[in-house]
Amino acid sequence: MRISEISRITGVSLPTIHYYVREGLLSPAVKTARNMAYYSPECIEDIRLIKQLQLKRFLPLSAIKMMMSARQRGEDTNHLIEMLTFLDDIFHPVGKGAACSLTFHDLVNATGMSAADLNELDEMGLLMPADTPQGRMYDDIDLRIAQIVSELEEFGFRPSDLQVYRQYIDAVRNEAKAIHEKVHQVHGSMSVPVARLSRALTEMKSCLSHKIFREIVVGDHDLHVGSQEN
Repeated sequence: MRISEISRITGVSLPTIHYYVREGLLSPAVKTARNMAYYSPECIEDIRLIKQLQLKRFLPLSAIKMMMSARQRGEDTNHLIEMLTFLDDIFHPVGKGAACSLTFHDLVNATGMSAADLNELDEMGLLMPADTPQGRMYDDIDLRIAQIVSELEEFGFRPSDLQVYRQYIDAVRNEAKAIHEKVHQVHGSMSVPVARLSRALTEMKSCLSHKIFREIVVGDHDLHVGSQEN
């Protein structure tokens, strides 16, 4: 099919289709002459899938590329569903709202926090805005983190009291890199049940967190009882 036909049927512009091809989301055209190229009819279904993943599942193009690459490699349906479940969990909007893109001014208005407090969270690395041509933009996760910090202020917490979570971010980043490298080392290009792997790791972290808080609570209780007995 000519690219003009694909554009007409899908409602996607020619530059966008060319962009999808450059980014590896679509298979390249087969050139039959210097100024003549034909695309597989499968491109129509692929483009519709890309738009669905963007608009209904809020996936960024980098994540969609993972899906489309696996599809082009002929991965089985179960693995594609597994991968989609994993990506859904990661990129599904956090909180009650939809995916968003906020300026710093928008974030101040949405949270009611002072610019100084939000700047402090930014400097601590608890907010992670993206640098874009429009400036630094904050997403749904940044918004929810700021809302949680605002709620914690009711219990006497200040942004500076949350500095410990800077270490947590570093630990999570190191964990993600280590797990990614291990999976790649063991499985290579083979299909990996990413959704089940993610659930297992999340449950392990939850168990460790519960265990540590139990130790703290029990230790504090034992210390309090011991002081009363003395």
